[in-house]
Amino acid sequence: MYLLLDECCPKSLVGIADGLGHTAQRTLTIAELGRQATDAAIFAFACEARAIVVTVNAGDFLALAARVPDHPGLILRPSLPPGETGQPFRKVLRAADEALRKPGGVIRIDRAGRLHRSGAS
Repeated sequence: MYLLLDECCPKSLVGIADGLGHTAQRTLTIAELGRQATDAAIFAFACEARAIVVTVNAGDFLALAARVPDHPGLILRPSLPPGETGQPFRKVLRAADEALRKPGGVIRIDRAGRLHRSGAS
């Protein structure tokens, strides 16, 4: 999977994704997006690049996704201190291959580590 990590995601998630065989890139490192890119710009870039957006900003991205039913997918994670993000992110990525196989899927991990799937998956 190609994952587009919103700027709210720590750098460590790139290494975790890479270690599990995925390609991950932070919005901060993409020239067309950079620091403080709007959610709409991030979502449009993700749709064009067929990237799954990883973010803590569920509300805005769910609203954007509702307008594009065949979006590449969303991974919604809780806002946690950087040292606590690794294990839940590994868990969601292991489930995401199946859950986000079809366009329009959303997978959310809550603060307790439970996974919730919705959309086309």
